[in-house]
Amino acid sequence: MLLALGPAVMVSAPAAQAAPSAATVARYEARVIARMNYIRHLYGRAGLSTRWCPDHYAEPYAPVLAHKILVHRVPWDMRLHQDMRMILRGCRATVAAENLAAGNATADQIVAAWMRSRSHRDNILDRRLNRVGVAAVYRSGRWFVVADFTRQ
Repeated sequence: MLLALGPAVMVSAPAAQAAPSAATVARYEARVIARMNYIRHLYGRAGLSTRWCPDHYAEPYAPVLAHKILVHRVPWDMRLHQDMRMILRGCRATVAAENLAAGNATADQIVAAWMRSRSHRDNILDRRLNRVGVAAVYRSGRWFVVADFTRQ
């Protein structure tokens, strides 16, 4: 089941697993980036390069996203997103965008869900965006994923 309310995506899949290691989380994040770049390649877009600055905003926000959803039960809408002006200024970027997702799903399933959502798909395929930072945390049987995109 996919819930796409506003620009955030929620994916549900089979039962939860044990908390992943740091290496597993790093592989999950790398797979999200690899999958987005594969799709960009299929559509004739240049790949996204991983950069410190967008990752600097994604990494601390993934646990905040999980907390907002699990503890505060913030609805899936624009209130979940970070202020893009902060990322524009902090990264000295000309364009910034963000994709969010939550669910017990593989990295490939998260990217597939984003591709089924027009606003998320637009971010992945946007020719102006050339840098990305991806963060994922696993809480209460679900992955919480943040992808921050910029152009510099």
